Amino acid sequence: MNEISTYFPMIFWILIIVVVVWIVIRRILLQISDKINNAEVYKENTLKVLEEIRDELKELNRNNSKSSVF
Repeated sequence: MNEISTYFPMIFWILIIVVVVWIVIRRILLQISDKINNAEVYKENTLKVLEEIRDELKELNRNNSKSSVF
């Protein structure tokens, strides 16, 4: 029993180190995931804006072509 009790502090510190490393890795991965998600949202928003601009330009082109015929 005495030999086992000498290993308790070492096991305790190893567990603490493992938990701290796990928390740090988890936070890093969460930040990377957030950046990826934000990039996807930005890409979607940019695509929507570009589609709106395209539609407006098409409409303007139609209006200009109609007015130039008359």
